Amino acid sequence: MAEDKKPRKPGTGAAWKNDKKTEDWHPEWTGEFADLNGNLYYLNIKESVGQHTGEPYRQISIKPKVAKAAPSNAAPNPIHDMIDNIPF
Repeated sequence: MAEDKKPRKPGTGAAWKNDKKTEDWHPEWTGEFADLNGNLYYLNIKESVGQHTGEPYRQISIKPKVAKAAPSNAAPNPIHDMIDNIPF
């Protein structure tokens, strides 16, 4: 996907042909969309054909872009430390 380097203007979006499509359920187009508050969303567009009419149409879905949490390097607490913290 060819990403724009400039920040997305609120209320705008863009989609590019999905070159990584390997399955039928993958969208034909992927991109991003910014709502009126400037929040970014993933944009997926899938081309379909109506069952009853045979007319082509587009299915559009958006999902919030959420920053991935950095993995924690801290080791989990050993069980004996947790047992010592039980108040009874």
